[in-house]
Amino acid sequence: MRSNITPFCLLLVAGILTDSSPSARADDAATVGKQFADLEWKSAAATPFPRVESPTALIDGKLFLFGGFTDDLGASTELDVFDPASDSWKRRKEMPTGVTHLNPAVDGNHLWLAGGFKGRHPGPVTDEVWTYDIGADSWSAGPRLPEPRAGGGLAIVGRKLHYFGGFKSDRDTDSADHWSLALDGGMAWEREVDLPHPRGHVAAAVLDGKMYALGGTHGHDKTQIDQPFCDVFDPAQGGWRPIANLPDGQSHFESSTIVYRGCILLVGGRSNSPEPPRGVFDDLLLYDPQGDAWHLVGKLPEKVLAPSAEIVGDRIVVIGGGLKNPLPLTAATWIATLKPAADGQ
Repeated sequence: MRSNITPFCLLLVAGILTDSSPSARADDAATVGKQFADLEWKSAAATPFPRVESPTALIDGKLFLFGGFTDDLGASTELDVFDPASDSWKRRKEMPTGVTHLNPAVDGNHLWLAGGFKGRHPGPVTDEVWTYDIGADSWSAGPRLPEPRAGGGLAIVGRKLHYFGGFKSDRDTDSADHWSLALDGGMAWEREVDLPHPRGHVAAAVLDGKMYALGGTHGHDKTQIDQPFCDVFDPAQGGWRPIANLPDGQSHFESSTIVYRGCILLVGGRSNSPEPPRGVFDDLLLYDPQGDAWHLVGKLPEKVLAPSAEIVGDRIVVIGGGLKNPLPLTAATWIATLKPAADGQ
């Protein structure tokens, strides 16, 4: 889930914050985090079916959920739209094929999906690329990836669509490949600088003109080991650099990664790398790019893996997910109102 909200996690209002001392930066980051503390979660209209790993995008104040796994681990083709204002769901045109382990990227009136696992688990890896015309409610094929991939990150930076990481055709080998497609007339993907840590189930975010690769796993079918690595790609510099690792190896938050007020929020997920492993968790984890640090800022009403989540206005919405790893699945929708920002923000 990505957004181009103007960053002010630390620089709260341009020109107002002039003290750049470490103490001032810490106080401001803490202010943002307090919005998520002690949330009062309320139940809303359930998603049409229990689902997990549904690619999710926020469009015109509504959450678009693209397919996802059903409770028999089939890949749904349903496109369901949740309107928090009316607490209602609406069906739109189905996806051309049932596919999971992919992420959306929105470019104006068009949404992109690339790669993934096709069909019921364990389905084959695909190189297919699809674009969804939001206004026309229609689908069309885009330029295929150079090779089949699933579980990679997808994001738009400037006028390029980027795909990085993921799993290769055997569903298990981690990839470091990084490709881009020009959105203004590009007919083929071009190679970019490789992702420093090959991995799949990697989440993507775009903030302040930079692209983030967050967490993920080594391996998929044989053994999945969650990873703490986080990296940022700056197109102006033409390369990746590491940022602060996650507190633990973590994954399964690709559809619940939110850019909010200049920070990045991870909602739920899984951690199987510590000893003993934490399993599925209920964390709200906030990344402060100015301080290069992760902060636990709140809790969900239940532990959930790979839910759909977005922030709409002053409310955070969390839908579906896996209650274990991943079964059983839930169809629950939870909404909480964020605490007001401090005066002057």
